[in-house]
Amino acid sequence: MTSTSNEPRLLIVGASSGIGRSLAEHALKRGAHVCVSARSADALDEICAEGGGRGHAIVADLARPDDCRRMVDAAAGAMGGLDAVVIAAGWGTLSMMTDADPDTWRHAFEVNAIGPTLVCGAATEHLAPNGIVSFISSESASEVRWGLGAYAASKAALDASIEAWRLENPALRFQRVVMGATSPTGFCAGFDSALFDAALEAWVSQGIRGDLMETDDVGRQMADLLWSALDNPGLVVSDVRLVPVASGVPSPT
Repeated sequence: MTSTSNEPRLLIVGASSGIGRSLAEHALKRGAHVCVSARSADALDEICAEGGGRGHAIVADLARPDDCRRMVDAAAGAMGGLDAVVIAAGWGTLSMMTDADPDTWRHAFEVNAIGPTLVCGAATEHLAPNGIVSFISSESASEVRWGLGAYAASKAALDASIEAWRLENPALRFQRVVMGATSPTGFCAGFDSALFDAALEAWVSQGIRGDLMETDDVGRQMADLLWSALDNPGLVVSDVRLVPVASGVPSPT
């Protein structure tokens, strides 16, 4: 399979739900060939079932280094190369700094910083000359939320790694999408309810807005960004910030 401007070959990591899933659905509707990767086989199969034979499911865990290489090689093999890689996976838990144990810190960095960097490294071996790697970062990397210290620190590490990729590989394109609060994504699903109530009060005190973007709107915008990048190989929009229009409830991410 070779790429055309109308049928790009995409690998979307973290595609079982939220922004990654929405992007995959929009990309398939636009005619792309899409490899979707996540831990949930059932969710990936649902996405591919709507893809008219252009969807490929790869079950993998971003927190496992061997899986990072395997998913990229499998995606490139299935599609004959890669035009774009989007790393949409992310993990966070609500925890006070005094209570965050080593496992919390380790998993946050594995999913949010180490895994994306390993995927990117493997992808550069298969990326088309006009290809792009897009990382979804977070407002929290620079605007730290109360109770989300490990998450914010890991996203800040991701941001630094993106800068390093750019410095060391100036001929390649690396995009950072700084994501504002989006729903539904499942990000808050495992939060302790009592601590979440305290966090909401703290975020109000911080002056953090709580407006939310719709996941489907964000997925559509991400698709627009990718298609624009692939149609304009001589340009790179290095940093994009997607945030909701103001109205006023505190948000976690």
